[in-house]
Amino acid sequence: MLKHLGHLGELIRRTAPDLKFTILEIGALQIGGNPEPFYQILDLFAGSRIISFEVEESVCDKMNAQAKAGVHYYPVALGERNEKSPFYVTQHPMCSSLYEPNEPLISLYNNLEVSFLRHKTQIDTVSLDHFAQKYDIGAVDFIKIDIQGAELDVFKGGKQTLKDVLAIVCEVEFVPMYNNQPLFGDVCAFLQTQNLMFHKFLGLAGRALKPIVINKNPNSASQHFWSDAVYVRHVQTMQQLSTEQLLKLGVLACVYGSPDLTYYCLAQYDAKQGSTLAGDFMRAAVG
Repeated sequence: MLKHLGHLGELIRRTAPDLKFTILEIGALQIGGNPEPFYQILDLFAGSRIISFEVEESVCDKMNAQAKAGVHYYPVALGERNEKSPFYVTQHPMCSSLYEPNEPLISLYNNLEVSFLRHKTQIDTVSLDHFAQKYDIGAVDFIKIDIQGAELDVFKGGKQTLKDVLAIVCEVEFVPMYNNQPLFGDVCAFLQTQNLMFHKFLGLAGRALKPIVINKNPNSASQHFWSDAVYVRHVQTMQQLSTEQLLKLGVLACVYGSPDLTYYCLAQYDAKQGSTLAGDFMRAAVG
């Protein structure tokens, strides 16, 4: 669907030339060279912005020095509330968490040593609603979050912010890789109370029990541990969205490969505006 994103952007800009997005990227440490797919929105809709969070100030300074226009990194640890919290630093920084690694479990599986504890420290956390109010963020359209088990804490501290959010991509775990962490079902149950429904997984990842290595790949999985889960504003209430929100959700659905949801949003928009965006999009998608 990404190949159709540029055409969709062109269609929407004709109708809403001033459309712009506010995106939160919570847990922004770049692993590998490819940016997240939502970064393409910056190129399609001028004035859009990505507000990113990473714990280490030095990492944020480096990323800010290299950031493209519209992106800013904040050395802020988000949590459920403003408080001092334990922080568990792991062998690889990408696995560090507000939750302690469950080493008795993960040590049974291949190639998870990166999640083993290096040392414990303390960190100041702030709630998402506090940060949004302090920096006058305004309405947030989309959240990408990956903070090693603490995602639900951020959502609980961001109920006001979530009222405007149209879609979320959230890393979720199916088994407790960290002690006492919320799991996929816990995240789903909470977001359902915020009128955000589970949409789909973006792949599944895990490992095999030692000493078996499947397909000669230590990262091959028989046990699924985690995935990125997509949540969207509930389809049965989408008619309550503004015309601008419908266009934005249609774009986000296109970014993450759901042409049916894109069409549905555009059709809802057409019903309100008397336009033909849904049909124009589908002609381009099948052409």
